[in-house]
Amino acid sequence: MATSPVNSSTTLIALGGLKSANADAAKATERLATGLKVVRASDDPAGVGRAAQLKADVASYMQAKKNINTALGDMQNVTDGINGVLDYLTEMRSIAVAAAGENDVTVRRTMDAQFKELIIGLDDLASNVTFADKSVLASGSNSTTVQVGITQNATKTLAFTAATSTTLGVSGLEVSASAGAALTAITVAINTVSQSLATYGGYEASLQSYSSLADSEVLSKSSQYGDIMNADLAVEATNLASAKIRQDAATAVLAQANSMNRNIADYLLNGALG
Repeated sequence: MATSPVNSSTTLIALGGLKSANADAAKATERLATGLKVVRASDDPAGVGRAAQLKADVASYMQAKKNINTALGDMQNVTDGINGVLDYLTEMRSIAVAAAGENDVTVRRTMDAQFKELIIGLDDLASNVTFADKSVLASGSNSTTVQVGITQNATKTLAFTAATSTTLGVSGLEVSASAGAALTAITVAINTVSQSLATYGGYEASLQSYSSLADSEVLSKSSQYGDIMNADLAVEATNLASAKIRQDAATAVLAQANSMNRNIADYLLNGALG
């Protein structure tokens, strides 16, 4: 018996619809199972390239964040140290003020002994303050560079100034006979250390800003990566349900095309389902 052109055309359309529905159902099922919208590079070639770059950027910003956090910890050590130096100088000035108004020589000598012990303590403290394992308050001027971003120039240079009794001009002072001169020198030293403290506080604030920026970049780029790679499970569940409805409809149409040659129908149907 000859196959009806109408039935033949209907069968081919239904078969095409079934193939499309099968493909869509398989894709939705795969995305639901993996949680990924892009399972293989061929799913979105351009997107895969962009996602790879975003993933690399996120890893780099996370490392920059670690660098910044380490620097912040070391910077706290420095500010604690310089505050300690300031405390020593403050106590030394108090002794100098007291000695300047003291007429008893024996008392002034006792004050002088205390004063000199404070100088020793100041130097001990300065020698133990480090940044990145470098002694930064013990001698000279030195600097270190922190990588705060993911490009070559994304760095922050931190400069430190020694804060010892010698560099602050208080190492040879005494208060038993020259309390006035000691008072003047210590006041200058306090001003110098106070300026350093303000500078180091600025470094901390700057590093904290870089830390916040790194957090923002990680969040932004991770979100962009997810938009490219991650499946919307609600959408995919809807797509799967839609594909199943189309499968059922196409199968029903094929079943109704009973005027078609059974052998041809079986062959085509097996091909669609296989």
